[in-house]
Amino acid sequence: MYLNALDTESTLKIYQGIFHALSSKTPINVYTNDKEYRDVFLHSKKIVLSNTLEASDIALVTDERTLKNILYTKNSNRNFDKKPIIFVTNYHFLKISKEIVGAFYWRKGRSQLLFIKNRLKQHNITLPKEYQNFMINEL
Repeated sequence: MYLNALDTESTLKIYQGIFHALSSKTPINVYTNDKEYRDVFLHSKKIVLSNTLEASDIALVTDERTLKNILYTKNSNRNFDKKPIIFVTNYHFLKISKEIVGAFYWRKGRSQLLFIKNRLKQHNITLPKEYQNFMINEL
């Protein structure tokens, strides 16, 4: 996915809102290995890019291999006290693991935002009012 300059600004605004809804920390440490998203987040004062999963508050996952690596790392590493919140860019990833709290993705040219209620609850996350309409009970 290539983002042009205009998209960078709107994408940044969308993700700053989503990440702020998921975490009350400022700035929020975000881990992603997606080059386009890393380039977008470099322009943010509210998002700090993390180079390691362990140091992140939120992991933004854009491909299945990374998702499986993150899930494996989280589940196999006993010293992993602080679990980052996993957020994805693909609806189908939500079915792979119950650890994923939500997704922002495109379907038929329209943006879709989804949060899964019981997964948010596991992380003690209460979404602000403006995101309540995007919550579903389950897939």
